[in-house]
Parts: sequence; structure tokens; C-alpha cells
Amino acid sequence: MDELTLTQEPMDSLEEKIRALAARMSRRTEEGGLGTGEMAELRRWRYGGEVHPTAWRLLARYAHNAQGVMGMASENRWLAVLAGMAHMSPQPHRSGANPGRVLAEAGYSETRLHKLLNSQDEAFLDAVDRTCRFLRAKGAAVDWTRFAPFILTLDPDKAEIHRRTLARDYFSYQQ
Repeated sequence: MDELTLTQEPMDSLEEKIRALAARMSRRTEEGGLGTGEMAELRRWRYGGEVHPTAWRLLARYAHNAQGVMGMASENRWLAVLAGMAHMSPQPHRSGANPGRVLAEAGYSETRLHKLLNSQDEAFLDAVDRTCRFLRAKGAAVDWTRFAPFILTLDPDKAEIHRRTLARDYFSYQQ
């Protein structure tokens, strides 16, 4: 049986959802993880492009609220998280791996970081995609319970807090 039918209780916190999603993406297919075709579907997502069935299933399970309603902006942010984790699989999540520090350690340029921190809308989602591809190429993983809120937060004041935290962590490591 699929995990979707086994686990029907809603997860309360974003952290629980992200941990469960990361675990699912880290498991082999025979252990309830996603298959190679499903992971490829997630990796192919681009803003404004086709949303594959795998993404819809994961959104329904991990992202939608109890009423199943989510705005398009939130949905796109969640799709970026799904694609990002898929890019970084088979081990996208490492507990305690501070995203800013991981980026600094991996040699992520200040120019790229600036674009990630200051872009909006489609450009932001593109920057997230490029960042996850970069991390995958470097064999690096982040703590997605810290990185996902940076991506998902739509409230401008809260988003600014996440941006500043990421920048502070990146530049603190640089010194």
C-alpha cells in the first residue's frame, strides 16, 4: 500500500511535513519512496509549466490545508520545494545543515546569493531551482526545515526575516 493511503492523519507543522517529504524522497521505491520516473517528473517542473501527477499527489498530501485550498502563489512555491528536493535527492535533507553555511562552504558566489535573496516571483523560483542544482552538483544537502520556509513564505515581513537569516548565516561563515 502507498504511504498516501496508510497515513491519513494531517501533519500539523510545516517542519513535520518537510521531514516526512524528505524521508519519502530519500527512500527506495520498495520502501515507499518515489520511483525514478516520479522523481524525474518533479525535477522537470518550471514556473508556468506542466504540473505532473506526482506533484499533485504530493501537494495534496503535504502542502494543502485541511480544506484542500491553496493559492497559486503558494502552490508554485511548494512546487519549487518539491523540485528542489528532487534535484538534491537521493539525500536532499541533512538535519542541522544550515542552508546559508552550506552554500558558503560549497562555494556559492555572492552574486548568486544576491540574486536568490533579492529576486521576486518567477525569477525567485528560477533562482531556487539553480541553487538546488548547484547544491546537488556539489553533493551538498541542507536542512529543509530551514530552507523550505525561506522558499514558501509569502508574507513580505516574514520573508525578509528568512532572507536576512540566510544572508547572515552565509556571510558569518565567509569571515
